[in-house]
Amino acid sequence: MRLFRNLHNLIVYSIVLSMLSCGTLKRQQSTVPEQTQPQIVDPSNLGYSDSSINTFYYTEGIKAAKLYGDTAAARRFFELTVSRDSTYAPGYFELANIALLSDPEYALEISRKANRFDSTNVWYQTQLAQLMIMNERYAEALDQFTRLIRLAPNNPDNYRYLAALYEHNKQPFSAIAVLDSAETRFGKIVELSEYKCQLLTDMQLIDRAIDEMNELIVNFPFDENHYLTLAQLYARQKNDSLAHAAFDRARTLNPNSTKVLMALNAYYKQHNDYLNYFVTAKQLLASDEIMLSAKLRYIGDLTQNRNFYGSNYMQIGDLITTLNELYPYEWEVIKLYAEHLLSGGELDRALEFYKSHTTDSIQHIAVYENIIGIETYLQRSDSVVKYASMAIVHFPDDVDLHLQQGSALAYLKDYKAAQATYESALQMATSDSLRGVTLGLLGDLAHQQGELRKSFRYYEDALHFYPDNPMVLNNYSYNLSVNDRDLDKALAMAERTMELEPGNPTYMDTYAWALYKLGRFEEAKKIMQQTLSLERDPSDELLVHYGDILYALGENFLAGIYWNKAKEAGYDAEQIAQRLQLIETKK
Repeated sequence: MRLFRNLHNLIVYSIVLSMLSCGTLKRQQSTVPEQTQPQIVDPSNLGYSDSSINTFYYTEGIKAAKLYGDTAAARRFFELTVSRDSTYAPGYFELANIALLSDPEYALEISRKANRFDSTNVWYQTQLAQLMIMNERYAEALDQFTRLIRLAPNNPDNYRYLAALYEHNKQPFSAIAVLDSAETRFGKIVELSEYKCQLLTDMQLIDRAIDEMNELIVNFPFDENHYLTLAQLYARQKNDSLAHAAFDRARTLNPNSTKVLMALNAYYKQHNDYLNYFVTAKQLLASDEIMLSAKLRYIGDLTQNRNFYGSNYMQIGDLITTLNELYPYEWEVIKLYAEHLLSGGELDRALEFYKSHTTDSIQHIAVYENIIGIETYLQRSDSVVKYASMAIVHFPDDVDLHLQQGSALAYLKDYKAAQATYESALQMATSDSLRGVTLGLLGDLAHQQGELRKSFRYYEDALHFYPDNPMVLNNYSYNLSVNDRDLDKALAMAERTMELEPGNPTYMDTYAWALYKLGRFEEAKKIMQQTLSLERDPSDELLVHYGDILYALGENFLAGIYWNKAKEAGYDAEQIAQRLQLIETKK
């Protein structure tokens, strides 16, 4: 029924079907041998009289169009007919037929000529009316179709187009009156009755729409779409018992109808009947008629509302499991299933699920990236090294994998292997930003090994390639501060890091520490207070730094509190004891 909502598309659709059926458009390439293709010849040489030459050209044009599908040759023939006789209506009609899809404005102009020279031909009148719609001349088209109904009252299409024009003109009652007159003349026609029902529904005349659909069902009792429409109409009336009965009849007629199932699923959702909603949802996801992309959008809509997702986590999980069973090797489904597990806090299950896909015939780098990400979060560096190595076998040119492997090796204190891995990554880096990141990691590695000069050279090289890399700026600044080297430079880099990523607690800690090292204790305290307010779970290092700053300001009691908090958070107990001894000594 929605076909009527776009008059232009309705006309094009009808015309194309008509042209395909009559041969004006070919469904496939002509199989006629090339030597038999139409040639334009002078008919006078073939013995045709002057009065019959136009008939010859017209006939050859019809043959070219309908037998050979050669519209270019057909157009030349028809142009010859009208050039010889400017009143030759059949030539204009066929020229308009050829041009109507490619140049509807020109086709309308030519069709008007055909009608001017033969105003009684119904075919010409119909073509003109359709071209008026294609060119959005709706007022003219309405008059033309009104005229056509008088000329050809036994063509149901004319009633359908006229009703659509009235609807477009915001005259729905006139549209219904046209459809009623068609019914009086022809009896029930499915398309026209469905259209009338839709018009009545749009006008909120639900009772009349129900009567119309019931009459249609009496005449055509075995179309599940009619029961489906009836069910939706009863649902709008809140007559649930009759709606259920109509839905049941639709499913009885076609138990496998995806359309009916979708409507029923929407009905259950509207009525908050989530038990049946999820049952029908699972049946929809199992349907072969629905594309995977549509199924994924459906699940996406369910998970978008976090409250609804949380309240129905198990039921939505059952739907996602259904998809995973049907499409076990589709990456989007793999990702969806794993993300569902992660949303429910099932980290270990998600990890094992990802690991189960490392043996798939089609490898996805994201599988390994997620495994590495989870294992890094769990601080299992040996597993990070293992899966990064596996990933590198399949994706040897991926620099990030090498960097992740190097970081895990560094954490395990396998500095030699980490150095080699970073250097491999540096050789593969294809951009200055990647070179900067990799050199920064080499700088961190050198600093871990106590090679200060080497680490600072790496940092300088890193900033040469990527001057605003906040991680390198932060680490370089911190390592200079810790070692009391070039503190003004350390502070400048920390300030730049703060500009690049304001509000980052780690970078704020470095900035405060550079201020502390320069003896600017009050400023350092202020920054650390802001940092602690941002951190829900501050690190042991951050806590000990704040304690050191407080001690420098003479706030010994508070300093002791934060040093003890740092010890509880995992900071070296012996170093905390040494700090606390300083307080005892001052008493």
